[in-house]
Amino acid sequence: MKIREAPLRAARLTVRAPVRYRVSPSADWAEGWTENISKSGVLFSLAAIGLPTGEFEFVIELSRGAFQGPGVALLPDLHCHGRIVRDVIGADGATLVAASIDRQVASATPRGSARPS
Repeated sequence: MKIREAPLRAARLTVRAPVRYRVSPSADWAEGWTENISKSGVLFSLAAIGLPTGEFEFVIELSRGAFQGPGVALLPDLHCHGRIVRDVIGADGATLVAASIDRQVASATPRGSARPS
């Protein structure tokens, strides 16, 4: 008898950082916060009402995250494209969204420099 093993789940790292997202290059940016991140996806809470559908663009602003210490301002921001794979209402009533990270580019955005508007 062959035993089927469950697929391994990517390790998650608890990261609190601002995230901005939009559904098209001409759309306004909406805001949220990351809850955790893995090599294949991210869980974040949305500040705005309404969920992105299909593919969307998001920027995880690690340079503005909850990390502290020397060199933190040098962390790259992650510019990503992905899709919503799950959404739930959290215990505090916030919308939690799990999104895949299909493509990403890291870019250095030191504190105080321009960010998506």
